Amino acid sequence: MTEKDLIKNIMHKLAKIDAKMAKQDDLDDLHEQLFEQDELLKGLQDSIQELKVNFEMKYAESINSEDVLLRSVLDRQST
Repeated sequence: MTEKDLIKNIMHKLAKIDAKMAKQDDLDDLHEQLFEQDELLKGLQDSIQELKVNFEMKYAESINSEDVLLRSVLDRQST
């Protein structure tokens, strides 16, 4: 094997290593993006839970208000 062939072989192997490292960098970036999205989803999930609780409280208040109003109307009709 000549010196020129050896250099070509080394350059080829270095190119393969570089390509693998680039793939690893892409995976690292993807991992970081997934982590950020996971954090955002957790925040969204918390917000949805708060909205659900708020909705349930407002719904219960509405039912109670309607019940009080209905009893008031019924009391007026009975007197």
